Amino acid sequence: MRLLFIILFSFTYCYVSAQERFDSLNIIDSQLVDNTDSIVAIDSIISFYDISKSFGYQNWETQEIIYKNDSIISLYDSIPIVLIDSIKSEKYTHPFQGEITSHFGYRRYRQHYGIDIDLITGDSVKAAFDGKIRVTKYYRGYGKLVVIRHKNGLETAYAHLSKILVDSNDCVKSGDIIGLGGNTGRSTGSHLHFEVRYLGRAMDPESIIDFDKAELLDDNILICDKHFDYLQRIANDKNAKFHYVKSGDNLTRIARRYNTRISKLCYYNGINQNAILQIGQKLRVR
Repeated sequence: MRLLFIILFSFTYCYVSAQERFDSLNIIDSQLVDNTDSIVAIDSIISFYDISKSFGYQNWETQEIIYKNDSIISLYDSIPIVLIDSIKSEKYTHPFQGEITSHFGYRRYRQHYGIDIDLITGDSVKAAFDGKIRVTKYYRGYGKLVVIRHKNGLETAYAHLSKILVDSNDCVKSGDIIGLGGNTGRSTGSHLHFEVRYLGRAMDPESIIDFDKAELLDDNILICDKHFDYLQRIANDKNAKFHYVKSGDNLTRIARRYNTRISKLCYYNGINQNAILQIGQKLRVR
């Protein structure tokens, strides 16, 4: 009888305690529902000003364009990214609406990591998304450069500017003017070089943006291996072999010399079979 009494008492105590905890959670939950607007506002403030700790990033580097610790990508088959959240009144703004003069991908034997948009020096360049300015400096071939990190983990880069109008650690909204277009760095004419990167790895801007319509293809994107297929080609290129065109050279003669095909030479160098070779021109042959 004593044992039965102890069992009944323990069961009753545990039930009452559990019910009290459940009721407490219900009270808290009802309070959260009643204060949804303020919670969303607080969440927006935290996420906007804490962008330096976006998913996957380990540090906040203000001098280098490329984030180095990018191996986390390989741990995932696919990563869903929200580009804009309309509930939070987020938007996309085209950095500059002009003619595309060069696309993402290989140009001859070199990878082009962004997209080039024609403009006139002095034209306003705008932030594509809300974010926090990470880099503002003159950076080698990029010239005057601005890099913005966004809370979804993407980064956008704006290069060849004539003037930078923001500073590192500034917070900007989509559509804010961050600089003026120009021709600084390794550039043959005024244009905006625009890049989209994820954890340090460049991806084709046209995979998320319709440049003809100056709008996003979708509000969301699934980042996966296909966005970085070009990296394998770059890895293979480390063992590439090059030939400098000499007097009397043509594609047939060069292909025979290196035991390869003319079509392969054209593929490697972004040329066609009727291309006119220049003495001293550098051609990849393997």
